[in-house]
Amino acid sequence: MPMRSSPSPRGATLLVVVLLVTVLLGLVASLMMYAGGERIRAVASSRASQRQSCADSGLQLARSYFGRNYPSWNTYLSQPAVYDPVRSSFNLNPADPADPTLRANHPELFADVDGDGKPDVYIYIRDNEDEFAPLMVDWRRDNDQVALVGAICISETLRPRRADGAQTPTQLALEGLLSYNGGGGTNCAQGTAGSGSGNCN
Repeated sequence: MPMRSSPSPRGATLLVVVLLVTVLLGLVASLMMYAGGERIRAVASSRASQRQSCADSGLQLARSYFGRNYPSWNTYLSQPAVYDPVRSSFNLNPADPADPTLRANHPELFADVDGDGKPDVYIYIRDNEDEFAPLMVDWRRDNDQVALVGAICISETLRPRRADGAQTPTQLALEGLLSYNGGGGTNCAQGTAGSGSGNCN
C-alpha cells in the first residue's frame, strides 16, 4: 500500500504569510484612501469658510458703494448687462463677472479682498418689485428707495474642488436689501441670503 506524503510545513507557512501580507496591504490601502478623503474634506471645509468670508466682505462693500451712490441707482438699474448678473425674463443678457471687458470698464465693481492682486468679488445692484397695480413692473427704475445689492465671490483660489482636485465653476453669491434714508444719509441693509445679518451704516 503506497504511503501518503504529508503536506510540507514550509508550504503551509508560506501560504499563511501570503494571506497575512494581502490582508495588511488591503488595510494600508484602505487607510490611505480614508486619509486622502479626510484631507479633501478638510480642504473643502476650509475653502467653504473662506468663500463665505469672501462673499460676506463683498456684500459689505456693495452696501457701502451703492449706499454712497444712491443718486445713480436709476443709472445702474438701467444697465443690467453691467450691474445685474441675475438672468431673468427682464434680464436676458446679464452681467458676466468673468468678462474682461466688464472688469476693464468697471473696476469699481470688483475688489481684491485677500491682497493677491486678483479680483475676488463682483458687486451688483438690482431693483426690487416696487410698483403697485395698475402700474407695470419696471426693473430699470427705483420707486421706493430700496434695492437688492449683492456680491459674488469670483476668486479662483477659493473655488470648491471635486474629489479629483479639479475646480468646479460654482460661485457663491449673497444678496441683501439696501434702503436709502435721504434725511440722515443712513443706509440700512437686511440680508436676504447667506448670512442674513442686517446692517446700518
